[in-house]
Amino acid sequence: MKLVPRSISGQLLVVWVMAMLVTHGIAVFMMSLWRVDNSSIHPISARMIETRVVSAYRVAAFAGDANSLLEQMGLPDSTFRVERRQIQALPMNGREEAFSQDIRKMLDLPPDAPVRVQLEQIERAAGIEDRRNWLEQALGQPSAWELHIEVGLPNGRVLASDHWPILIPAHWNRVLSFSLLVGMIPTTLIAIFFGRRIMRPLRTLTQAANKVSRGEQVILPSVGGPDGVREITQAFNDMQTSLIRFVHGRTMMVAAIGHDLRTPMTSLRIRAELVEDAELRDAMIHTLDEMRVMVEEILKFAKDDVLQEPTVEVVFNSLVREVIDEQCVLGREVSFQSELPEEFGYRCRPVHLKRALSNLIDNAARFGPVQVAAREDAERHLLEIEVIDQGPGIPPDQLEQVFEPFARLDTSRSSATGGAGLGLTIAHSCVRAHGGSIILKNRSAGGLCATVKLPV
Repeated sequence: MKLVPRSISGQLLVVWVMAMLVTHGIAVFMMSLWRVDNSSIHPISARMIETRVVSAYRVAAFAGDANSLLEQMGLPDSTFRVERRQIQALPMNGREEAFSQDIRKMLDLPPDAPVRVQLEQIERAAGIEDRRNWLEQALGQPSAWELHIEVGLPNGRVLASDHWPILIPAHWNRVLSFSLLVGMIPTTLIAIFFGRRIMRPLRTLTQAANKVSRGEQVILPSVGGPDGVREITQAFNDMQTSLIRFVHGRTMMVAAIGHDLRTPMTSLRIRAELVEDAELRDAMIHTLDEMRVMVEEILKFAKDDVLQEPTVEVVFNSLVREVIDEQCVLGREVSFQSELPEEFGYRCRPVHLKRALSNLIDNAARFGPVQVAAREDAERHLLEIEVIDQGPGIPPDQLEQVFEPFARLDTSRSSATGGAGLGLTIAHSCVRAHGGSIILKNRSAGGLCATVKLPV
């Protein structure tokens, strides 16, 4: 199981969620370290304690059973009680004095009203419970701060309270959880929306590229979205136009050369017939016949390429059977076994693909019976066709060279042993025009296996 998705939209979503979590984590971290000086409590915690003291003061000043109510108001980090005594006039430092002035102001008390604040640092070794949250315990010092506040009540008693200033009280966990959910759900939906919006034209571009690899011509319309996506789409259209122009021009040039060679070859053939030396005449005619075979193969291939056969969907098993039937008419023994459904459809240029299969089977049939098998590799999205012969195989160092134009293991180039050496070259070119490949492999039991792999 992969923790990070492979798709762009999935990775954008993961990055977005991680950014939200890291943002909350940084915010909590910075708030935990936010101190005015080393001896002060956190400003957020100070405001929260002041608010609690004001609320407790109003309850204690007007309630009859104040201690009972104050006990119910108590929290893990704040406790309150009413005591029958006077506030001792002990000196306070600057921070404590400022804290007491803030409480007087919030309670609207006169400047001389008895309010005493004592901020005390308590070591853990003292055996006193450390009530700080886990974050402050992890990031803070081994000691904790305890705040004692005493405020004189109108009835002469004293409201005494003890506080343990912490950044995240227990009930804040629910607040943070709510904040994360409220913050992440909308942003996640937005990330999914924009991820799909970005991926839609890229998915269209991928499909178009697959069609072009099969010989189809696809002109993508202008799409909306980011500038980068529009530029990629336009570059794809420009690339395809340039590629078609280049291939068409090259094919037309080859066809023109092949066509122009016919006239001098015909003239040479006529002159060769007039040669009186029979041995020399036969040698010249044999050479001209070889040249004619080469030119005819080139013209046949160039003609099909120039016509730009359209891509259509065909029943694949029927297409292969048509090729095999043509070979059987010539007296060759070819068997066919398919693991594909009988109505399996495939988009291709039928004439080109049939020529590729026909050339492969034609080469294999020269050595005896041929076995043809077809199956689908669903995991790799490939269509595989195997052509197995009973021949001597090919030397390992020439398995790739046989696809080169006019390359032959038998250099005689006679029609009885294989012709001009363009069969595998044309087959390879036709298969590559469909985005596929041909792999030749010698079989351990003897013979050669040619595997055609086409994208599904």
